[in-house]
Amino acid sequence: MSTPYYALAVEKVATREIGSVRGKSAMRLDTLKVPRASELVADKLRSLIVDGVVSEGANLPSEKELVLQLGVSRATLREALRILEVEGLISTKTGPKGGILVQRPGVANLTRSLSLLLQLEETPFSVLLEARRLLEPLCANLAAERVTVEEMAELEAIIEQMRLNLHDTNAYIQQQLAFHLKVFAAAHNDVLRLYTTSVGELISARTTQVGLSLEQRQIGLKSAEGILVALKTRNGKLAARRIELHLQAFETIIEK
Repeated sequence: MSTPYYALAVEKVATREIGSVRGKSAMRLDTLKVPRASELVADKLRSLIVDGVVSEGANLPSEKELVLQLGVSRATLREALRILEVEGLISTKTGPKGGILVQRPGVANLTRSLSLLLQLEETPFSVLLEARRLLEPLCANLAAERVTVEEMAELEAIIEQMRLNLHDTNAYIQQQLAFHLKVFAAAHNDVLRLYTTSVGELISARTTQVGLSLEQRQIGLKSAEGILVALKTRNGKLAARRIELHLQAFETIIEK
């Protein structure tokens, strides 16, 4: 039987190290990071959820059953469950009707994490605006190619709500955000959708604080109508350009 390659590699390393010791050269080894038991339990349960063994909306076994099945302490299990809860994979409820409910993390989880990281990095708001200005035209270009008939109808319905809410600033801003989120979704690229959605939600929160005048809301409505026309005609370059011009005008308002 031939010696496995990895065994030969280990033997060669050992030989070199023995030679180094004989030559009075100290051997240095990297410190091993041994996972905590709670991390291993979290990994196990996470795999069951992600692989679909336990579906969204279903309950995991009770804490008592999990302790017995996994062979860990209750403290270790609860720490593992806290990890999964922070990740948005489960929610726990106490009481007779309580339990460990499996759920799907939403974009809100990503938005909270992004917001916290930006605060810790002391990232200027202008950088957030710049990121959207770079990403959203790309989404619009893709959306012109990939948008479905149903999504077109949804965009039209959102624009109609924008018209109806022109005199209600907060309601208008929510509909404006919904329009942008639908454009992101129409690009049918999950990575772009998730990140542009989080960026858009953070900017929208700031917009609500600053507010928009009636004239600015009317201009925003006109921009949305023009973007929709570009999407309907499948003109990606025009859709991207109109989004870009809209965002440039918006930035002059929000950064005042």
